[in-house]
Amino acid sequence: MASKLNSEFNYRYQVIGETSWEKIKTLKGFLDGRIRAAVLEEVSFKKNEAKQAKLEYLKREKKEQYEILELEAEIIESNSFLREQKDAFELNHEEISILKKILKEAYEEAELTRIDGYSDEQMFEANAANEFTMMIGRDIQSEIIANGRPSPAKVRNAMSNPITFHALQRVGLLPAEAKILVSSGTVENVQITIDENTNQLEGIS
Repeated sequence: MASKLNSEFNYRYQVIGETSWEKIKTLKGFLDGRIRAAVLEEVSFKKNEAKQAKLEYLKREKKEQYEILELEAEIIESNSFLREQKDAFELNHEEISILKKILKEAYEEAELTRIDGYSDEQMFEANAANEFTMMIGRDIQSEIIANGRPSPAKVRNAMSNPITFHALQRVGLLPAEAKILVSSGTVENVQITIDENTNQLEGIS
C-alpha cells in the first residue's frame, strides 16, 4: 500500500531543527527529494510508452515470437504495479504541497531575522550557534524536568561554546555563578583561567 514518506505532523514538529533557519534547511532537503521523486513519475510513464511502441513494432515487423512474448511479459509485470504507483505519485504531490506550505510559514518567521544581503546558506551558517544553544538548552531543560538537574555531559556540551553557556545562564538553566575553565599560555606552559566572557547571542530565531 502506498503511503507518504512523512506526515504533515512530522514535517511540522519532528524534523531536525530547533530554530526557523535550521528547520528551513531540513525541509528544503526533504522537498528536493520529493521533487526528484515526482520526476520519476514522468520517467515511468515514458518507459511504459516505449515498451508499448516497441511491442507494436515487433508485431508489425513480424519479429521472433520469443521477443514479442518477453516484451508482453514485461508490460504485464509493469502494469501490475500501475495502481499502487499511481497512488504513490498522488501522495507524493500532496507531500510536496505540504512541504511548500510549511516552508512558506517558516520563511515568514525566519525572514524577520535575515541579515541584510545574506543568502539562505549564509543564514544557516550565521544561525549555527543559536541552533546549538536551543538544542542543548532543550536537552538541559528536559533533564531538569525529569531528574531535577542537568547531566554533566550536557553541561559539558554547553561549555564548548561560551555564547551558549552564558545564554543558558541568563535564562536560569545553568547557575549564574558558574564559570568556564579555559586554557592559555603555551604548550610548554599550560595555564588555566576563568572565562569571564559575557557575549550576547545575535537575534536570530
